[in-house]
Amino acid sequence: MTNRGSYISKIYSKKRETKEQKIVDVLRDFLSYYHLDSSVNEEDIINAWKEITGELIFKLTTKIYIENSCLYVSVNSPALKNELMLVRTNILKKIKEKLPECGLNNIYIK
Repeated sequence: MTNRGSYISKIYSKKRETKEQKIVDVLRDFLSYYHLDSSVNEEDIINAWKEITGELIFKLTTKIYIENSCLYVSVNSPALKNELMLVRTNILKKIKEKLPECGLNNIYIK
């Protein structure tokens, strides 16, 4: 009988080990595993560009995309291009403050 008691105590002493995670972490891992996180990150960076530069500059932006950790922005005004070239390091700094894990290295204005 003591043999059976020790067997039952061994069963009850083993706790079920689970790998519980928050749903946010599971989704982040899923997106990262299938390399879908970069597109989500690109959308966040474009939204940050819009918020930092303002609605008017965003409307004058003809094309914006990310390639090789660089943000490429096309505008249709030479004057606006010149102004953005002067402040692009400040804009990059603000984007990095807003999105620390964005991984941007440079902004190119076309």
